[in-house]
Amino acid sequence: MASSVSKTLLVLLAAHLLGVAAADNCTLASFNITLGGRLQSLKPFSFPCFSQYNGIPMGPDEAACKVIQSNYSDPFLRANSVNGYMYNQAEICASEPANQCLLDNSDPTNPPALDASCNQGNMPSFSLEVQGPKDVVEAFRFSSCSGTRLSIKNSGHDFLGRSSGQGTLSLWTRHLQSMHYNPAFVPIGCNATSKYDTITVQAGVNFDEVYHFANAHNVTFIGGYSPTVGVSGGWTQTGGHSILSPVYGLGVDRVVQYKIVTPDGKYRIANECQNQELFWALRGGGGGTFGVVMESTHRVEPRVSIVSASIKFPPKANSSNVLPFLDILVNNAVKWAHEGWGGHISGNSLINVTPLLSLSEAKDSLSEAIAYAKSQGGTAVIEEFPSWYEFYQKYVVPNAVTVGNAHFAATRLIPKTVFETATGRADLMKFFSVLLSKGGSVYIPVVGPLLYKDVKPNSATPAWRDAIWSVGADGFWAWNSTLQTREQKVAEMQDMTAVLEEITPGSGAYSPEANPFTKDWQEAWWGSENYGKLLKIKEKYDPNGLLSCWKCVGWKETDAQSSCFAAFD
Repeated sequence: MASSVSKTLLVLLAAHLLGVAAADNCTLASFNITLGGRLQSLKPFSFPCFSQYNGIPMGPDEAACKVIQSNYSDPFLRANSVNGYMYNQAEICASEPANQCLLDNSDPTNPPALDASCNQGNMPSFSLEVQGPKDVVEAFRFSSCSGTRLSIKNSGHDFLGRSSGQGTLSLWTRHLQSMHYNPAFVPIGCNATSKYDTITVQAGVNFDEVYHFANAHNVTFIGGYSPTVGVSGGWTQTGGHSILSPVYGLGVDRVVQYKIVTPDGKYRIANECQNQELFWALRGGGGGTFGVVMESTHRVEPRVSIVSASIKFPPKANSSNVLPFLDILVNNAVKWAHEGWGGHISGNSLINVTPLLSLSEAKDSLSEAIAYAKSQGGTAVIEEFPSWYEFYQKYVVPNAVTVGNAHFAATRLIPKTVFETATGRADLMKFFSVLLSKGGSVYIPVVGPLLYKDVKPNSATPAWRDAIWSVGADGFWAWNSTLQTREQKVAEMQDMTAVLEEITPGSGAYSPEANPFTKDWQEAWWGSENYGKLLKIKEKYDPNGLLSCWKCVGWKETDAQSSCFAAFD
C-alpha cells in the first residue's frame, strides 16, 4: 500500500513539507539517497478503497481494498502494515472530522464512507523501515537539520496515538525480529555476579512472538494481554502491566538492559551499570521520548502452572444484574489480590489467573462470584494450566480487544485503601452505577503489582505500588462522528475521570491507557518528583525536541494547538 518515492516526487514533497532546506543534505531526496532509496511516502491504511485522495480524483485498487475490508478489524494485518494503527485516533485528525480516511468499522463495505475523500489526517508523511542503528542515526541527523519531527512505530498499538503524528517521519521497527534466550545474562559493563535468566528481543517483536519463543525455552515471559502489543516499546517503557503482575511485577521491574539510539546520534547501552539515569528514565518515562530502543532484555520466570477462572453471565436489560456482581468483586478485591489473582473484568464477565492457588483453593476463593454468575444463568470454568502459554492460547488470543475503531481507555489506578473502607467501596460502586446508566462499558484490568516486592528505582508512577485495579471509563467515536459529538464524548470522559480522581486522591494513571485529555497529566502519569527528573533527562538527550508525542515527557501545552487534538485540550 505504500510505495517507494521517486527522487523527483521527494523533492516536491520536501518543498511542501519542509520549505527550502538550508543545506543539500537536509532534503528528503538526499536523505533517501543516503538510505539507498528506502524512504516511503505513507498513505492511510484504507487508501486503496477510495476514489479521491486529499480531494484529488484517483482510481481505487479493488484487490487491495477487498483485503482491507475483509480484515479491517484484524490486529495482525494492522501490526504488519507500515501504515497500520490499531485505533482510529492515531489515523484521524480528530479536530477536523473531514480530515481522515476511514471505513465504517461496523461494515467496511458501507458505501457512504467510500464516497468521502481519503485525507491524510494524523498519519505521518513518510516512513522508514528501520534495519539497524545506522538508519536511526541518519534519521536523527536529518531531523535535526531539517526540523522534521520523528515518530516511532512497531505495531501501532497505542490508545494515545503516540506512534503516529501528522507531518512526521515514521521510523518503523516491526521487522527487527531477533530473539535470544540467555539463562545467565550479565548486563554489559556489570560484574559477573549480576546474572539473570533472560530473553532479549529486538524492537519489532510483539507478545505473540515472544510467548511462543519463551514456551519453546521452557520459561515464562511476563508480558501484556494483547498478542500484537510490542515488547520493547511503549509497554515496557511506561510501566507494562500484565495479568501476572500481581505476583511477578510490571514490565519495568523485569527489564535489565536497553540498547538505544538517542537523538544526539549515539548508540548507547543503558542498564544498572552504565547510563543509569537513562536506564531509570526508560523504565517508566515513556516510549518515543528518549530515543529509539533497538532491543531490550527482560528477566523471565521458570515455567509455572496457573489456575484460571472464566466467569460470565448474560446481562439483563439496563445491566440491572451487573451491579450486584461488581459489588461482589469490589468486596473481595483485597482478598483476591493477596491470593495473586490478576486478569480482566468486563462488567458481566471476568477472566482471571493466579499462580499461587491450587484448583480446589481457587474454587473456594471465587465461590461467591461463581454462585452469583450461575444464579443469573451464567457459567464458571475453573481450570489448571501447566504453563502461561497454554492459557494464552485458549483465552487471550480469542479475546483480543477489537481494533479498527476509535477507542480511549481512560483508566485510573485504584489503590488498596479504596477497597478497605466502606466509603471507598461505596464510592466505587456509585461510579459503576453512573457509568452503566450512561450506557458505558466497565473495563477493569486487575494488574496491580501488590505482592511484588523486589522493586528497583524506576520512573513509573509510584501509584502502581499501592494499586489493585485499573478502572476505565472508555470513550468511543463512530467513524462518521461530528466534531460536536466528539467534543461531547470527551466531556463525558472528562466527567467520569474527575469522579475517579475524587475517589482516588494521590493516586495516578497508566499513561498508555489514561484519558488523553487529563489536565494534570504530569502528576497523574508520573508524579511531580519523577516528572521533574524525567524532564531534565529529556532535555539532556533531546534538547531540540526531535521526538515529540502527545503528552509525553517534554510536551508543552502549546503543542496541542498544532496537533490533531487541538479542539479538545
